[in-house]
Amino acid sequence: MMRVILLLSGLFAVFSAAAEDLNSWQKRMPISFSGFPADDGKLTNFPALVILSNTAAGVGFNYTDFLSPPWGDLRFAAADKTTPLDFEVEAWNPGGLSYVWVRIPELTNNTVIHALWGKGGVVAPPCATNGAVWTDEFRGVWHLNGNTLDATSNKYHGVNYGATVSAGIAAGGHGLNGTSAYIDLPANLRGLGASGAFSIFCWFQQDAVDNGTLLEDGTSWTSDSIYLGLSSANQMFVRLNTVTKPSGVYSDTVPVGTIGTNWRAVAYVYDGASATLYLDAVQVWSAAISGTIYNGNTHMQMGRRPQGTGSFLRGLMDEVRIQNVSHSLNWIRACFINMASNSVFNSYGAPEYGGGPVVTNLGAVSEIDFMTLNGYLLSTGMDANVSAAVFWGTNDAGPIAEGWTYTNRMPGIAAEGPLSVNVTPDKVGALYYFRFFASNSFSQGWASPAHGFIWWADVRTGSVFSTW
Repeated sequence: MMRVILLLSGLFAVFSAAAEDLNSWQKRMPISFSGFPADDGKLTNFPALVILSNTAAGVGFNYTDFLSPPWGDLRFAAADKTTPLDFEVEAWNPGGLSYVWVRIPELTNNTVIHALWGKGGVVAPPCATNGAVWTDEFRGVWHLNGNTLDATSNKYHGVNYGATVSAGIAAGGHGLNGTSAYIDLPANLRGLGASGAFSIFCWFQQDAVDNGTLLEDGTSWTSDSIYLGLSSANQMFVRLNTVTKPSGVYSDTVPVGTIGTNWRAVAYVYDGASATLYLDAVQVWSAAISGTIYNGNTHMQMGRRPQGTGSFLRGLMDEVRIQNVSHSLNWIRACFINMASNSVFNSYGAPEYGGGPVVTNLGAVSEIDFMTLNGYLLSTGMDANVSAAVFWGTNDAGPIAEGWTYTNRMPGIAAEGPLSVNVTPDKVGALYYFRFFASNSFSQGWASPAHGFIWWADVRTGSVFSTW
């Protein structure tokens, strides 16, 4: 007998053991990002703000559904519902809105992720507190939600001198009194890890029309690397000091229209050849500047000039970020909309029950007078009483049982592990497709994508060949 085993490259890589089986979580909610413009392409490792609150949609989201309180069983997964995503809880409020940052490996207009909850006896994963949401390019992220801690793994925590806890654009922020309050960071811009390029992003709200410093790391205009602040009711002031600029420093007053007393988002970007300023994701200034960033002579400070005699900010600051790369307008715009209009940027789907089994196709082995179709039950989900079957035929009907020509159901209860079914095709030379299927009391799952094979058999000679 001639036996041909089909190519099964990388079969077991697709179900390598994960730290947790997310299919055993009781509930999940799809989240898409339809507010991210399709023309803006793809962003990598984007930290997306997710805002959770009670809802009666679908099977509902309620804080009482968490079985490892307060949020030890919160998880996020990719579109496949099983690949975990890094996340950080900035603020958890069972009586209202909770603010969570999720790192999206690739953000596009059709990206879908899932929030999961409802699992007893688990604790929050390390990513929730170790800064994993913020990749190495983030030199510091200060949420300013009740403290001045740096959320990245760098732990460049700020020291608070009189700033007060206040409402912010995302959870809480810090208020500055315009006379003495400020926040001191542990290093200058270069000390924070940005020397050849940077992207600085923050939110501010001024209480009244006034001059005020947002960020600076020097005691004079020739000894800092950057200055970013407000100079009047309708102007901002920027400075970038590089070691190669003949005059040593580049300063500019930037007309931006009425700043007002609402929350505004400012982004200051340098790529080594030019600097650009954005206000609410709209470019308001750009200049040709080059060279390595000057080594400011003191720590970066928020809310005042480090020389300490003036330009204190009177207002609020929130979500201050420093990165050592220059980001495009697409990135800046996504950050702005995601925080300013979260319900526009994010689309929150109806919560649904999880707990269903997960199954995948492997391949086919040909024999003289039948084919062995192989699959693998990756997880039984929340109910181990799993029924399994394989659907096959000359057309791929996807997850529609009625569209398949043949159905072979496996006897008894299927356990996690290999699945095999022998079938006898009736069309020599025809292309067949198959998908394994599994179900339990919670849900059902289909293998995707379908696998295929071509059946060549001549019983008289015993020659067999198949492929997929």
